[in-house]
Amino acid sequence: MRKQTAVGILTLFLSALFPLIPTVHADDIPPPDSRPLSSILQSVEARQQGTITEAEFDDRMWEVKVCGRRDCQKLYLSPYSADEVRRKWTRSDEIPPQGSIPLSAIVRSVEAQGLGTITEVEFDNGVWEVKLRKHRQKIKLAVDPITGNLWR
Repeated sequence: MRKQTAVGILTLFLSALFPLIPTVHADDIPPPDSRPLSSILQSVEARQQGTITEAEFDDRMWEVKVCGRRDCQKLYLSPYSADEVRRKWTRSDEIPPQGSIPLSAIVRSVEAQGLGTITEVEFDNGVWEVKLRKHRQKIKLAVDPITGNLWR
């Protein structure tokens, strides 16, 4: 009887905690009715605030890092309108080389291939690292900043 009671209490306790355990971070994937990332990035590029070095969807917003000659800022943008919600200064980053294809064009090319939903793009070690989600699968691509060639 004690064993059944203990199992019952444990089951009740775990079932109460289960909704609190994040299984999939739904807010880490842009909503289906939001603007494509390429459009968001094109809006940022048009502002000519510097070079985009990173874009990540987190906490229901696009976080886009833009670096000038001396410093970088992280812009927090609405996924629906590309309106800036806030910004903060942040550390410097590796910048794509002169003559690179605009990030919005690279992202548009990846979007057109229908490989999944882009959740992050970061310039690192001389290439654009693109992270996507398709269903529950995570996909990581690398894109040459000069040629636009893509590989997994």
